[in-house]
Amino acid sequence: MVKVACVTMMKDEEFFLPIWFRYYSEIFGGENLFILDNGSSKAPAEMLPTGLRGTCINVFQIPPREETSESRCEDSFDNQRFGAISGIVNGLLSFYDFVLFNDTDEIFMADPARYRNLAHYLEQRAAIGEIRAGVGLELFHDRQSETAFDPEAPIFSQRRNVFASPLYTKPHVLGRKSVLRPHAVAHPFTFDPDLYLFHLRFVDVDRLRLRQAKRRALDAAGAVGWGPWKWDDEGVVKQLARMERRPLAETPFSGATQGEMLFGQSNPVKIGGDNGAKRIRRPTPKKWRFIDYVSRKNVRLLRQQRHVLPDSFSTSGV
Repeated sequence: MVKVACVTMMKDEEFFLPIWFRYYSEIFGGENLFILDNGSSKAPAEMLPTGLRGTCINVFQIPPREETSESRCEDSFDNQRFGAISGIVNGLLSFYDFVLFNDTDEIFMADPARYRNLAHYLEQRAAIGEIRAGVGLELFHDRQSETAFDPEAPIFSQRRNVFASPLYTKPHVLGRKSVLRPHAVAHPFTFDPDLYLFHLRFVDVDRLRLRQAKRRALDAAGAVGWGPWKWDDEGVVKQLARMERRPLAETPFSGATQGEMLFGQSNPVKIGGDNGAKRIRRPTPKKWRFIDYVSRKNVRLLRQQRHVLPDSFSTSGV
């Protein structure tokens, strides 16, 4: 049996941390989960429901941006946080076969029609010593057909509407040491249509409004903030409405069909390297990112339709 660790970095993710922690702890055990806490207002253990607090909780306290050493302040926050993430991930790879990294509003999941869970997938499909990425999917709240999200109930019994998001095809399942970057790594990797990365940011409209209010406050206080952090309530609704207006795809959803569309095959595809897919967009030194190997036309085609996940997801228990 492969030994797997899961790592996340977060700040005040009271809604998403329990979802992330419950999902991965049920597969790999809470003792193999590692949280990099970037100055949350309460301890990560206090964010978890009582039923999850009895497990081992491994927390690294990372200084918030405003407490960074003066000599390090000139570095960008992304460089700071991914330097810390890379150090933790690479250190754990001295003890584990694979280390997975996610933001707290993301989870990796193997095709439930083919694998019992993510551990089964890694044992059957992945090779120690390689890096893998899965199909990036945006899971969102269809307000016309779906009620408020219950974080203690299975995810896919409540939400099944997705659209493909190649930017979220993150190569962050690591079986070898590397340097992690936002949406990228410092080595070629394998794209596998049997693996999915679900981005959960839009899983509930009211929860997203609350999260955005906190992020806008951080931005106003001078903390680091990206464009999406600045969405107000109207911006959140506009984003969701745009997703809801996407036409439903005529063909059933599968990772294999996406692989065939992008690379002409449903099998795993090497991204970068001598025998891998060739980069289409401008090369970036020491950074391999999936979206750089996909044409802008295909990105638009993938994002313009929504899919309803097959029943194998809603009955998976996840």
